[in-house]
Amino acid sequence: MSKKNYTLRTDLEKARASALASLVMREHSVKELQDKLTRKEYEQDSIEIVIEECLKDNYLNDQRFAEIFWRSRSRKGFGPKKILMELKQKGIDSHMAHDTSIQEELDFEDVVKAIYEKKYKGKEIIDFKDKLKRQNYLYQRGFDMDLIKVVISSN
Repeated sequence: MSKKNYTLRTDLEKARASALASLVMREHSVKELQDKLTRKEYEQDSIEIVIEECLKDNYLNDQRFAEIFWRSRSRKGFGPKKILMELKQKGIDSHMAHDTSIQEELDFEDVVKAIYEKKYKGKEIIDFKDKLKRQNYLYQRGFDMDLIKVVISSN
């Protein structure tokens, strides 16, 4: 029986491979990647080294992540309040998240109109209860009440 040669990888090498595999799939925030590597139970020293390497090589960039996240979530019909909250949960500080929203220059009035039309397809509001239901739907998606009122009053 022949012995097979196996290469044993260190914890750092495994953590690095895992991080790069995750970053190839999509952008991550620093916090997301740290959390993912922690869940996989890599040593804390290995995680810190991998995060530093990824930041140095610009594989990991919170500003870029926030920009991509804004575009992606707004295309999926979410409003600025919800996107800001989600970015905060992903470890993006509120100043960076807000600054990124301004840079992206997204027209949320168009977004909320499209979402409203997709959901209600031109159906008229039946009564006050129906109007509240529609407002709550848009509010839960993260839109400002001023925008919601403009959209609902124009239909």
